[in-house]
Amino acid sequence: MPIRAVLFDMDGVLLDSEPLHVVINSEIYKDLGISIDQDLINQFVGRTSSERWKRIKAKFGLEHTVEQLSDRQWNALIKALQDSELRSSAGLDTLLAYMNVNGIRATIASASAGSFVEAVIDYLDLRDVMEGATTGDEVVNCKPAPDIFLLAAQKLGVPPSECLVIEDSSAGVRAGKAAGMFTVGYKNPTSPGQDLSPADTVVDNLADICAILTDLG
Repeated sequence: MPIRAVLFDMDGVLLDSEPLHVVINSEIYKDLGISIDQDLINQFVGRTSSERWKRIKAKFGLEHTVEQLSDRQWNALIKALQDSELRSSAGLDTLLAYMNVNGIRATIASASAGSFVEAVIDYLDLRDVMEGATTGDEVVNCKPAPDIFLLAAQKLGVPPSECLVIEDSSAGVRAGKAAGMFTVGYKNPTSPGQDLSPADTVVDNLADICAILTDLG
């Protein structure tokens, strides 16, 4: 069955923003007087901010509320994004041009907060390309649960079997497969420790997905 829509994860897929997250979160950890090891950080990739801070709050007995910690993170990220000089991921423009010519729809399905997703859409000038976004604010169960992808497909009115997911995280590829969607793992060079093996295929340049879409008909 041909693919009618591509669901893009955002951080690490549309742009290599994971290092920016690391810098901002590290500054917050330092200010809070806590130390987070890399193994724990890897577990947070692709998951919601609320889940991250809930676990950290419990681990270190922080007095701040999860909402306060999450708001602090996203406000700092939005501010830092404007001066970050981050660029879109390799091959994104080629993939989006191919999709436009072939009538394949595009949307974002990201665990990030809606405010940051909107900031990235404007930063990369994708407002006329993406048919909105589905964010971590809108679902109860985060990745690896399939909820965010199923909701994104529902918004587009496209069956899951006719959707392709692009993800760079272990949780994300598992969520895509659980949603019954063709799932592409994207090797983001700055997202280490991610198991992409459950994906249907893996690429290191988003332009390679053009051929995949052609093969899927």
